[in-house]
Amino acid sequence: MEEAFAGFRKCEFKGFYYAPWDPQQKVHPYLAERGLTPYKEDNGLYYFKVKDSLFGLPVSEIIIPGTWDLHAIVFDVPLAKARKTLKRRFGSVFAPSAQSAEGKAPALEAVVDNPSRSSLYCNEVEGGE
Repeated sequence: MEEAFAGFRKCEFKGFYYAPWDPQQKVHPYLAERGLTPYKEDNGLYYFKVKDSLFGLPVSEIIIPGTWDLHAIVFDVPLAKARKTLKRRFGSVFAPSAQSAEGKAPALEAVVDNPSRSSLYCNEVEGGE
């Protein structure tokens, strides 16, 4: 998982998307090696349930793009714990900012319908580069 999300600090995810409509496009190795298939598709985003860890935090879900450029990691810990762990590792709590609103930096927030979980995400603005 660390390799798939290696560029998260700059919101760069080279080749990490899901394109089931394109038989020429290979499934990303992280997904292929684990036999992962999405449990849900919504507006060009694909949702995968996982049991993994990233940056020392348990991960229960990842959201990757098909046609929309959003990458998200859902941690199985509340926002405060995720902030503490990421601050210790990276020196940042990845608070939402102008940079994250522009799709140039990640943001960490609580999962709205489940405060016992948190999400680190990068979202390309509409009409991105």
